[in-house]
Amino acid sequence: MKAPNALAVAVIGTLTLYGCATQTPVPVTETPVEVVPEPVVEAPPRPFPAETLYALLVAEMAGSRERYDIALGNYIQQAHKTRDPGVTARATRIARFLGARQAALNTALLWVQLQPDNREARMIAATELAQAGRLLEAFEQSSQLLALGSTPIFQTIAARAVQVTDTQREQLLEQYQMLLLQHPQNMQLLVGRGLLLQQQTELEAALDSARQALAQDTTYIPAAILEAKLLHQLEMPEQALERLVQLLQQFPENKRLRLQYARLLANYDLEQAHRQFSLLVEQSPDDPELVFSLALVSNERGLKEEARRYFERLLTLGHRRSSAHFYLGRLEEESENYNQALQHYWQVEPGPDFLPAILQSTDILVRQNSLGEANERLDKLRQRFPDQAERFYLLESEVLGQHDYLDEAQSLLTGALQQNPTSAKLLYARAMINERRDLLDVMERDLRTILKYEPNNATALNALGYTLADRTTRYEEALELISQALDIRPDDPAIIDSMGWVHYRLGNFDEALLRLREAMKAYPDHEIAAHLGEVLWVLGREQEAREIWREGLRLNPNSEVIPATMQRLQKQVSEDSGK
Repeated sequence: MKAPNALAVAVIGTLTLYGCATQTPVPVTETPVEVVPEPVVEAPPRPFPAETLYALLVAEMAGSRERYDIALGNYIQQAHKTRDPGVTARATRIARFLGARQAALNTALLWVQLQPDNREARMIAATELAQAGRLLEAFEQSSQLLALGSTPIFQTIAARAVQVTDTQREQLLEQYQMLLLQHPQNMQLLVGRGLLLQQQTELEAALDSARQALAQDTTYIPAAILEAKLLHQLEMPEQALERLVQLLQQFPENKRLRLQYARLLANYDLEQAHRQFSLLVEQSPDDPELVFSLALVSNERGLKEEARRYFERLLTLGHRRSSAHFYLGRLEEESENYNQALQHYWQVEPGPDFLPAILQSTDILVRQNSLGEANERLDKLRQRFPDQAERFYLLESEVLGQHDYLDEAQSLLTGALQQNPTSAKLLYARAMINERRDLLDVMERDLRTILKYEPNNATALNALGYTLADRTTRYEEALELISQALDIRPDDPAIIDSMGWVHYRLGNFDEALLRLREAMKAYPDHEIAAHLGEVLWVLGREQEAREIWREGLRLNPNSEVIPATMQRLQKQVSEDSGK
């Protein structure tokens, strides 16, 4: 005989000829907080009409046959039709069990109308409203839970506020502040307020709120975790780690506490983080998030085979499959198993690892001189995701350019521009390719086309100005273009570098030195170091120049521009000495 499933047990009950208002609720799904059982309040017996009785019988039979859509549909219909608390409660529980969020929300709100003092109804309504992003309404339901003497979900609501606008968060924070006037020692409210302040980057105030909660109970884990996170954000990691260690000594089995400790350690001590995640996975070997975290830490520590096992474990568990395939692809690529790497990359679905996987797989194919296959695969992606076609063209042209397939990249972008002739990104990409092909007139034409449509495009202004300063003698024109770009983005290190370079070309060495030092301070970079070193060299400050170039090579040991600059200047010195 087939064992009854969970929903069938939940749905099937003894129906009488009377209403369900007095039936003991059958728990179908767990609520986040345990609800204290309430005394059953007897409602006056009320017979169901035959139509309702039939609909409920059909629902139960459907549930026993795993036709949950019919079961849920009938219960929802009869909940609204009869407004019977028992039917409504059962409809709510079934909807939650099935993950039918909107149905669960609607029936929970109806249940609250019918039984305003029912704590389970309020809890489910608050939880579903929070899930739906209706946080002010969720807060109201949670406030009613507090008034009823039940445990509210103020922390859950505040945690979800990270997804709302600043205005909505401010409104929610006001509600927390007002309720705290009535309940100044409520730890849920204090931690919730701390979370909201953290999201508003008011870190000191958030820390104060967390510590007010800890003043009530030094072992209150949510407040301790929030305190540790805030100390980390305030760049006080030693205090954060020390606090978590103290709590772990008291509560060594607390999974949430150990997880926060492991995550914090991952920023400072990978070896210890690996140990903590290993303990967590030992406790919960089938928890995909823990397995994923341990896989990442193992990979970061260079424990490649261990990382591989955990990523493969994720595939077995059926969770984070795309991320697992992406990292397995990276591991195979690092081992030069390129075909296996491609097989993993091609199984990554849309999500955070999708574009990186496409980039890596395209790079492998281009390195293998399989340009046709790379283009064919990207064409299919452009057809599958037409709104992302421009991005895929840019990705393909970037990879082609990196491997010096400049003619192919130019041809690809020209084809893309036939479909979208005013795309600033495509025009800019083609301009940069043509600059490398020494077709400066073609490059300039594309950049000026961008400026025709977007006269305040600082990137195009800077690129054209820098190229004119670096590759031509049109210095005054270059200065004007770079000045326009700097007016638009005055703090952009790349534009500041260009301004320094054009002043150098104009012979304004002091201004050049000032600008290049400013750029290097804002964004230490090997190309800026090459420029700054050259100005110092020309000013006769050769030792300083060498120090700057060494710093640039430390930033990028594979830099080509610094050795080229040094060789060119050394050659000039030799030529000048020979005259």
